Amino acid sequence: MEESLKEVADRAAKAVEDKNYFSEREPMKLTITHSLDSNLVRYKELESEVKQVEQKLAAFQHHVKEAQKEREKMLEERNGIFRSSKRMKGKLEAWENKWTEYEAKAEVAEKEEKAVEAEWERMKDFISSIKGKI
Repeated sequence: MEESLKEVADRAAKAVEDKNYFSEREPMKLTITHSLDSNLVRYKELESEVKQVEQKLAAFQHHVKEAQKEREKMLEERNGIFRSSKRMKGKLEAWENKWTEYEAKAEVAEKEEKAVEAEWERMKDFISSIKGKI
């Protein structure tokens, strides 16, 4: 019986020791539980924010694709303008090469026109002088 009492006393001491141990750990458990709850709330908030950012990224990607299409159209138009300008420049250079020939022909034509005008004036004067004698 003495042994039984000693065993009960040891068990009671162990129970008190365990109770004290758990009592000391209770604030840590509450702190950890609070941290876990806070982490869960923040996790859900971040999950929502990530979805919003992903939606924004998707919208930006759409805008980027549209801008790239617009850029391609502009580049095509620019290249078309360049090719057209190059053809026009070629034509202009051909005209410039013939320009001296055209100027010479125009000068000859102008001299011919003046000669024809002078001849016409002489003919009018001659006709007028004949009319006056008739």
